[in-house]
Amino acid sequence: MGRLDDRVAVVTGAGVGLGRAVAITLAAEGAHVIAVSIVQSELDELQTIAAARGLALETAIADVGDARRTQELADDTHQRFGAVDVLVNNAGIIVVKPIEETAVDEYDRVLATNLRGPFLYCRAFLGPMRRRGAGTIINVSSESGVKGFTGESAYCPSKFGLEGLTRTLALELEGTGVRVVSITPGAPMRTLMSHTTYSEELRAQWIEPELIAPGFVELALDSDVISGSRFNAYRVAVDGVQAGRQPV
Repeated sequence: MGRLDDRVAVVTGAGVGLGRAVAITLAAEGAHVIAVSIVQSELDELQTIAAARGLALETAIADVGDARRTQELADDTHQRFGAVDVLVNNAGIIVVKPIEETAVDEYDRVLATNLRGPFLYCRAFLGPMRRRGAGTIINVSSESGVKGFTGESAYCPSKFGLEGLTRTLALELEGTGVRVVSITPGAPMRTLMSHTTYSEELRAQWIEPELIAPGFVELALDSDVISGSRFNAYRVAVDGVQAGRQPV
């Protein structure tokens, strides 16, 4: 018996890195997980891992910025399972360049994945959650969502926007029983993204995403989580929800 038995979770950007670790961790706690990625080979590998462990995890290929595909996935999920219990908006990409060297299509692609995607998934999956009066939405943010970094003229605005979306939805959903929070990894983490962006100093400190993923389980379970809050996933995983809450 797992702590998330009989619950349904959707995780975007689940092919690799933190998304994969979160999808597997939620499934290991008993949730039926729909793992979303735009890369079929990543999903095939994830499915193999899940099958070997006997986990209730299925995969769906989708570009999170595609409104039509998002709605198809939501409609199919609702028809088969009803309202989802946990939605993790994790899919994200980064471009690190001076603004003069950042092409418009690169900017658009970052915003489409990092901000339009969460907007579309919240919009598509929220209705049944609201009608049932329960559910948790976890938006994966970054320190780049509260402070600027050199070379992140696309990434920082996308994460600032995601923090804004989180606060707005928390107000909009007040009293409905649906909670929406943002979360940062909280520690240097080894991912494909960090291989390209981390300094040698940060690489010496990084940890595996599997050590951070349990924080998502705690947020999904804790009925005292305050909607609109911002959390440090590593602190939540190690010390609990209250210890991991950060200033907004």
